[in-house]
Amino acid sequence: MQTSTVSPAAVRRGGRPRDAAPRVVVVSLDMAASLEWVNRLRRACSLRCVVRPWGDRLGYEYLRRARGVLAVLDCTTPEPVAELTQRVRSLRLLAPVTVSLDTRDDAAALLAAGALNVLHRGASEAAQAARITADVRWLCREIAAEGGGYRGEDDGGPDEVPSRPYKSQSLLLDVLVSAQRPLCCHDVRYLLGEAARPMSLPAVRARIQRLAPHLARQGLVCRRTVRWGADTLTLHAVDGRGGWSGAAG
Repeated sequence: MQTSTVSPAAVRRGGRPRDAAPRVVVVSLDMAASLEWVNRLRRACSLRCVVRPWGDRLGYEYLRRARGVLAVLDCTTPEPVAELTQRVRSLRLLAPVTVSLDTRDDAAALLAAGALNVLHRGASEAAQAARITADVRWLCREIAAEGGGYRGEDDGGPDEVPSRPYKSQSLLLDVLVSAQRPLCCHDVRYLLGEAARPMSLPAVRARIQRLAPHLARQGLVCRRTVRWGADTLTLHAVDGRGGWSGAAG
């Protein structure tokens, strides 16, 4: 496996990774431990892979825009199951997610939250590498069968998204526009926050407010429904038609 840098420039027009581009992005909560794990897997797997910290903008953009790329959430330190499932739900806004854990106890909850697979770090490196390879192979077949990218990527590729905001905001704009359902603010808070601390709700609200002109140029407006201390985010057409209904998952 490679542990080199990743950039959205590695994505072809149309969202397909270039031939030498990574097929796996390991999203790490502990970079030193994740790099050590990936180096062990390298002996058993030639799959192209990079390791990026949770919250890394370049890693997130690559996951969001490339087709057939798997996110592997590497959890090297114990976390409450509620935290882990929230991370899965957040990361799934960008790409399909496989989780690497030191324990098997939380596998059922993570799969129920939408994880594609759950790996046990105590298994052999060959077995873990084979399961990652199988996940990528399945994902590529799904993408080919659908004839499109993950979560609404269009055939024009990332260069043709209109009215781009500053880089720090472009990911949030992509997530809002491409979502297939109302978004829970907690999914966005964890995605945009640091590994040890989600982004605050006021900060998320402020960032969405700053996106209003960019959404308006696309004929959209983001509305918040506040309930029990949380926001549900929905996009609607400016003329009042369209949008989603229902509660956030």
